[in-house]
Amino acid sequence: MAAALWLVVAGGMVRAQPAPVAPDLLRPPDENRYVDRAVPDVLLLRPAEPSVRLSNLWDQRPVLFTFVFTRCAGICSPLLHSLKAATAKVGGAGTDYQVVVASFDARDGPATMAAMAHDLGLEKAPGWTFAALSTEDVQRLAPTIGFWYRWDETSQQFDHPAMVVAMDHGRTARLLVGGEVSPVRLQEVMDQLHGKLVSIYPLPGKVAFRCFEYNADGRLRLHWGILLMLLPSLAAGALTVLIFQRRGRRD
Repeated sequence: MAAALWLVVAGGMVRAQPAPVAPDLLRPPDENRYVDRAVPDVLLLRPAEPSVRLSNLWDQRPVLFTFVFTRCAGICSPLLHSLKAATAKVGGAGTDYQVVVASFDARDGPATMAAMAHDLGLEKAPGWTFAALSTEDVQRLAPTIGFWYRWDETSQQFDHPAMVVAMDHGRTARLLVGGEVSPVRLQEVMDQLHGKLVSIYPLPGKVAFRCFEYNADGRLRLHWGILLMLLPSLAAGALTVLIFQRRGRRD
């Protein structure tokens, strides 16, 4: 009876814990602000293996890190499914990079993270690590990568951004913000981590239109947004032709 009461009280305390608050709360993180930041070396509490420091992983190969929580009824599952599909398409998980899925919810532990991995069919996938973090480590790590979370009492869910952070030797390299990770975007990140030139890519919320975009095969092509750049020139040219036509008629 006492143990049950303690669990109820503890659950209430978890939901009452203050969440990291960012200036751009409820907005996607601005990649410009968080790239090339030092990442705290947090302890990953793994289900079937001993706990390990995040640095033990990034010292071996780059890390793709994402925050989720197992009770999420929103974006977490679609994000992980898209990340799973993208890594399968691109390949290299466990050899060229590692994927770390960590919970920011203090109610999650190694057992619930193991259940999530099992549900996704990733419990034995090479290069994938599902882990829980202590509340202190979540609060240390989240602000450095632009991640925020806020408890919504009405929905009994956390509000939070969907994002994957590429980490290389203890520093952030890229932020993939949004509920879907495409193979093309993941390949861009891999190319960048391995020293290849990635000439352009859109920042979330920063580009209203663009002149170029990538095809599904990764090739660059013109985007309809280039018409907006050409519109002033086309309008000026049409106006010039119209003026000369009217003058010609008068003469």
